[in-house]
Amino acid sequence: MQNSEGASDTTTGVAALRSSSSAQAPVVQPVPASQQLQWLLDNYETAEGVSLPRCSLYNHYLRHCQEQKLDPVNAASFGKLIRSVFMGLRTRRLGTRGNSKYHYYGIRVKPDSPLNRLQEDTQYMAMRQQPVHQKQRFKPLQKVDSMSDSLCGSSQHCSGTPEQSVAAQSQHHQQYIDTTHSLPPFPSPDLGTQPLPERINMSDIKKLQTLYRGHCEATLDVVMNLHFHYIENLWQTFWNSTPPPSDGSTTIPSSDDDLERVIPREKLISLCKYEPVRVWMRSCDHILYQALVEILIPDVLRPVPSTLTQAIRNFAKSLEGWLTNAMSSFPQEIVRMKVAVVSAFAQTLRRYTSLNHLAQAARAVLQNTSQINQMLSDLNRVDFANVQEQASWVCQCDESVVQRLEQDFKVTLQQQSSLDQWATWLDNVVSQVLKPHQGSPSFPKAARQFLLKWSFYSSMVIRDLTLRSAASFGSFHLIRLLYDEYMFYLVEHRVAQATGETPIAVMGEFSDLSSMMPSLMEKDASFSDELTLGSDADASGGPVEPAVKRERIELSHPLQEM
Repeated sequence: MQNSEGASDTTTGVAALRSSSSAQAPVVQPVPASQQLQWLLDNYETAEGVSLPRCSLYNHYLRHCQEQKLDPVNAASFGKLIRSVFMGLRTRRLGTRGNSKYHYYGIRVKPDSPLNRLQEDTQYMAMRQQPVHQKQRFKPLQKVDSMSDSLCGSSQHCSGTPEQSVAAQSQHHQQYIDTTHSLPPFPSPDLGTQPLPERINMSDIKKLQTLYRGHCEATLDVVMNLHFHYIENLWQTFWNSTPPPSDGSTTIPSSDDDLERVIPREKLISLCKYEPVRVWMRSCDHILYQALVEILIPDVLRPVPSTLTQAIRNFAKSLEGWLTNAMSSFPQEIVRMKVAVVSAFAQTLRRYTSLNHLAQAARAVLQNTSQINQMLSDLNRVDFANVQEQASWVCQCDESVVQRLEQDFKVTLQQQSSLDQWATWLDNVVSQVLKPHQGSPSFPKAARQFLLKWSFYSSMVIRDLTLRSAASFGSFHLIRLLYDEYMFYLVEHRVAQATGETPIAVMGEFSDLSSMMPSLMEKDASFSDELTLGSDADASGGPVEPAVKRERIELSHPLQEM
């Protein structure tokens, strides 16, 4: 059935082409329908989440006809042919009012197509496969120049125009990110028994769900195409979709049904004041930003070009300012909530790129036989009995567990294990230590305590190496930084898995706490009072031992119960 429909559509398109061709003066040979079809199939392919300017496709076609000395058909007939070859193609109008263009959504130039080497229309080539939801371009030359600087770095061999440099770099960087990732489903708002705000009904809630989902998909598309500078404009467009008439500039929504794709500003503000909507929006943001992290850094240990990591870090640095500016006129409750989540996202990008940088530096050390032998020699001189004696009072760890980890570390080092093998060893350590707490409400606390103890022990070993002026101190310091950071990464994901949250949500808890700093300071003050009372009791001979015992018991779980 589908084949017959496809044949019918193709026949219709070819008939339209023949009709249009016969109406033109036969200056040159008409283009055979089969050749047109083959040219389209050779140079274009369907793809989700991308779009091409309609005029660009037709310009490519005209250039092809000129090179082959063939008679082109008009744009309308060419459009019919496009739709007959690529089923389900949609047309959307993107850009600002007065500067918008129609785009075909769901099609792109094939990576191996000669069209990628065209020197004309460089602005299009730099932004090809532009995400369909992108609304507006602003100061393109300035933005492209700054992006080109961050991508090209200090290289003196960036040839061609800035737009071409960006296009080439972006295409090269695509292999290091996960372009197959899709946005997971969003939960539905849990309204509970709370009444809806005044002049807000359930259709408004459902409309917000649809539009916010589309906004998040647009954000994902932009990031997946590495067009980081579009995010600011994307956020400005969503949160200021209906500016005051005095502004004079209106942004065209991403589809033709303008009224259905915009929530009036007053309603959007009312919705953002509604607690269930804020909670729902935060959950959606956690899912979105976790997906973006997994797209940009799918493997924290894999070698990545420094130009890409620097572009990601610059992106992370700009996020909070972009969001704050876009939501400057919105209630502080929603702004604080969203900034807390985006702050956790930015911090995660910074940590993961730093972890990746450490991994590449450590890889060279772990592959150097002479350095490994020197590290092993220096490590064997460390007085681990003294380390354990000093650390036991603070950590209360089982001595047999510490000794086993010490021996495993030395054996793994002696075997000149690769970075991936070290990562597996660290993962096994986390699994063994946290296994007794699996499925327990105390799992997150036990995981945090393990991180503190791991860091304390590693700092004690580094201290001993420092006092002995170990020749391999620099190598150990680098390895220690990497392993501490990777342990943090592993524990972060284990806690997220145990609590059913995303790692972004786990880290976002601390960002949320920062917004509650005044109340925390009040608690700190009361805690200080308790300490003062405790010291007074101590001076007067009062009982202070129970507090010490409680502290020792709290610190004794993760390693001791293994």
